[in-house]
Formats: sequence, C-alpha cells, structure tokens
Amino acid sequence: MIVIHRGKEPDRLLKYRKSSPQACYEELPREVRDDIRRQLWEEQGGLCAYCMRQIRRPEDTRIEHFDARHPKDGEYDPADTLNFKRMLGVCYGNSIWPGTKEEDKTCDAHRKNTPLTVNPYHVNSIRKIRYTPDGLITSADKDIREDVHKTLNLNCPASSLPENRKRVLIQTKVEIRKICKNKSHETYLSVLNKLHKRYTEQRCLSPYCGIVIAWLEKELKIN
Repeated sequence: MIVIHRGKEPDRLLKYRKSSPQACYEELPREVRDDIRRQLWEEQGGLCAYCMRQIRRPEDTRIEHFDARHPKDGEYDPADTLNFKRMLGVCYGNSIWPGTKEEDKTCDAHRKNTPLTVNPYHVNSIRKIRYTPDGLITSADKDIREDVHKTLNLNCPASSLPENRKRVLIQTKVEIRKICKNKSHETYLSVLNKLHKRYTEQRCLSPYCGIVIAWLEKELKIN
C-alpha cells in the first residue's frame, strides 16, 4: 500500500454536493464520476491504492470509499459518501472476469464493507506494514495484518502480487548496486535518500513501489 495525498475536490463534485441537501453518491451524474476517477488516478500516479498495480486509464479506476458507504452496522449518512477526502482509486480486483472465485479477488472487490484499521491517508499507519523477502505483505499489528492478508487479500497468488512486489524490489536493489559500485557508504545513503524523496515528496510513483519505500525507510532508519 502507499500513502495517499488527496487534493482539492473536483469542481463538478463541489457543485453537485452543494446543489441539494439530498445529494448523495448513488445519484452522482456520470460526468462527476468521470472527474473523480480522473483526479484519483492522477493523484495516485495511476496506481491502485491497495495492491499498487497499475491502472492503465482513468476510466478503469474504481471509486472506493475508505469508510464503507453501507457499513455493517447499518448507519448511513448520504453526505459522507460525497467526501472526496475519503475516496480512493482502486483496481477492480479481478472481479470483472466471469467466474472468478472469491479467494481470487483482491482490494475493494474482496473487502466489500469490512472496516479497515490500516489508514492509507496516514504515513504512520502505512509504516506499520511490513514486507517479507518473498514479497508478502504483513504487519506486526494483528489488525493491520488482518486487513492486508484477509480483508484486502493482498497476498493473492492468483494475481501474482507477492511475485510482482519481490521482482520490483530486486530490480531496485540491482540498479542501486550499479550506481554505488566502488563508492562510499555516504554515497549509498545519498542515493537512497534521493530515491525516497522521489517517491514520497515528488510523488513519482511506480507499480508496487510500496515495498521499495518500506525497504528504503528501513535502510535509512526512518520510522
């Protein structure tokens, strides 16, 4: 997972939200949904907020509500469903393929309305996520471990998620070794720091970069 930076809500969403006391997500006009998808996609670098796979086009983005629109406890506030700050752009989690088994779905498609402990808007929450050398996503926090492994199914073998994360980290380490060959430890740390800022400050995101960011922060002793 990656930390999400949400910007100002799209103008059309703001106008619709203020158009009526009864305004709600279910009645959103198509053009407003399109604006939301595009902005979520752009702000997240074209990545799914959960599994970090690439979403190729804005129109392929699924609008996810971090706080479920129809929670299990039954409490429902239509106005909350229009809060852009609580929206995420996610992939379809294999759910569009006919006959996909439930255990092969991921992200929002597998989560449904289950509440989450891990909070993609808070960096300290995301830093509780850990990755194994095999690319598995986990956490020492049992609730977050439940989130990533069971609720969101982010270790789904059918989607090759662990293998993809492992491959990206290996490639990154190989590139850094080439750059830093025969150079000082200070140079190594400088290269890591620049790459970390590229991801976290400049927001130059790439598929499965969460595992790279976690490794960089471990090497740089950032917590």
